[in-house]
Amino acid sequence: MRHSSSFFWRALLIGTASVALNGSAGAAPTHDSYDSYYGQPDAPSRDVSQTADITVNPAAPRTYTVQKGDTLWGIARKFLNTPWYWPEVWDKNQSIQNPHLIYPGDVLSLDYVQGGGNQLLPRIRVDRRGSGEPISSLIPFMAWPRVLDEATIKNAPYILASQDDHHLISEGETIYVRNLRNAAEGTRCAIFHPNKALKDPQTGATLGYEVTYGGYSRVERVGNPSTATILDAKREIRVGDRLFLPVDETSGLNAPIHAPDFKVRADIISLYDAEAISGNYMIATINKGQRDHIQVGHTLGIYAEGKTVTDPYLRQQTRYGTGLPVETQLPPEKAANLVIYKVTDKVSYGLILDATREVRNGYRIGNP
Repeated sequence: MRHSSSFFWRALLIGTASVALNGSAGAAPTHDSYDSYYGQPDAPSRDVSQTADITVNPAAPRTYTVQKGDTLWGIARKFLNTPWYWPEVWDKNQSIQNPHLIYPGDVLSLDYVQGGGNQLLPRIRVDRRGSGEPISSLIPFMAWPRVLDEATIKNAPYILASQDDHHLISEGETIYVRNLRNAAEGTRCAIFHPNKALKDPQTGATLGYEVTYGGYSRVERVGNPSTATILDAKREIRVGDRLFLPVDETSGLNAPIHAPDFKVRADIISLYDAEAISGNYMIATINKGQRDHIQVGHTLGIYAEGKTVTDPYLRQQTRYGTGLPVETQLPPEKAANLVIYKVTDKVSYGLILDATREVRNGYRIGNP
């Protein structure tokens, strides 16, 4: 497993509260339908008084001052064991009604109001003392990982040669780039090479090709070929690797964290910078995207398939009497939460949070 991405995420999330799920939250819920073990959708726009699943963190502070570097997930986790219900505990009767635009310096207060059946319900109020830019509800901008279609990869500019003909190209070296279009001198371009095809485990269809980030370069002269300099090399850079022009994807970073109000069933099809298993603050790719109504900010659950065990007493009944022992599959177990931060047409990327066990490629995705 590579650790560069993990360290990067940890550095970005300093100040974020990452309280592990308690035992009851990590256990599989008890429902009649096997499919329902993978979580149930929320009813849209329902009031908190109708929500039995909201649980307050026993260690929740009565007040908290928002700090620079906080994330909305971390703040919500300070107050709730179910942070995706943050919008529902926000006090709608205050002048500041948007629960997602919080600024460093704002003071949040946890209180309780009388609900139906003499039930006390949690409410969050804000004393607006902060200013500047609102905190990021998810993560600062990061363009990787990325899934591209075959045509986009084939049409991307590529490294034709290096000045010194090195097999592995390092930082500071000059490279020559073919087919570089629409890039002015001084433009910084990411360098990548195709890694693997991503297949939908349910249909076998190719969803795209995951590309591996190698580093970035600066365009020095535009021509055919163009000249560029390697400024940063995170992995091996070779002749034939392709360049990717910068893309501004910052617009979705302040999307609200929330649970989807429809049933989600998906699979983890790739773990970024991990061979087989992953954990907190690492990235998982799932086989659902915009066409499946997945949104930036959606909070999903990651579930491990229940193992098969042998019943110590039950036996199969045959015409000749008692037969082989009965095999029973145990319910799925929740392994972590996944907060979606980038969505494409067919796949989405999420940050793994609150992991109570390792997360493996192939684990199922459902409602939280």
